[in-house]
Amino acid sequence: MKKIIVNIPDFIIFILFYLKEMVKANLYLARDILSPKMRISPGIVKINIRANSDNRILALFNLITMTPGSLCMDISDDRKSIYVHGMYVKDRDSFEAEIKEGIEKKILEVFE
Repeated sequence: MKKIIVNIPDFIIFILFYLKEMVKANLYLARDILSPKMRISPGIVKINIRANSDNRILALFNLITMTPGSLCMDISDDRKSIYVHGMYVKDRDSFEAEIKEGIEKKILEVFE
């Protein structure tokens, strides 16, 4: 069995980052639920990923799904892309960049 190496300081930073993203997503969702005007713009986006191990892909897939307003739907057969349904996809490129430069970047830093 392959041993997972985790960088502890980066892991703590990641947890704080993810909690901030979770709170932010919950506030956006609560705003839309309580507001008479809906601001959602749902869409499905194919995101090319850099995560190249099962552990990294699993962490990315699960963390995106646990964030309110987003849901991972599938992983490509070659494991180089994931398909994400987002409630706030105004621009596909910025949605992809947000995931790649946010959650995925932090996962790559934490899991060596």
